[in-house]
Amino acid sequence: MNTASLPALWASCVDTLKDRVNNRSFWEALERTRPVALDANTLIIGLDSSNFNYATHIQQTARMHTVESVVSEVFGRPLQVRLIEGTTPADWEAAQERDQRIAAMKQTTYVRRETEGAQAENWDALGEYVSRLFAQMPHRSLPQSKARYANEALYALVEAMDTLYPDNPDEAAERGLARILERIAGASDIPAAVLAFELERLRAWRRAENGLCQ
Repeated sequence: MNTASLPALWASCVDTLKDRVNNRSFWEALERTRPVALDANTLIIGLDSSNFNYATHIQQTARMHTVESVVSEVFGRPLQVRLIEGTTPADWEAAQERDQRIAAMKQTTYVRRETEGAQAENWDALGEYVSRLFAQMPHRSLPQSKARYANEALYALVEAMDTLYPDNPDEAAERGLARILERIAGASDIPAAVLAFELERLRAWRRAENGLCQ
């Protein structure tokens, strides 16, 4: 399919979805999306960073099912839909690279907590990872590079928290998380409290994307 046809096809999807779902916040969120790419059996749509807070209005499980149903009708074949932060092919490439890094991290020992001692080692390993991530960042002295580093580090952290940070964290888990946030803060020049706020926002978005909350 010619990518040049994506804007028109997605516009048709948006119009149909407005008829299917009677919710103004959902409509406003859809209007801010842009089609990014058609990758195999997945349509990638995006919201720019300034509008990404609208993502939760789309990513609720029932609504995403409706979105995928309409997209499949309009495109004439079954398609899944993924919503990313960003509206360009480069943003999609960055999301894929981040997915690969997170998948690799899941194989490391720090996400396999068996004892309290092992948990401490895992937080330490995560700290080493975020330090290496900054060291490998090109032009890391520039503010935009520091922002990209913080973004990638938070994505890695939110995945690791599935194992390292239980639903009812004890003091050791709280201090382990705080140490990682302080390390990211020191490298990125972003206050740790701001990073913690963005981490909570990212966790809420991820839960919505995975259908863990409505």
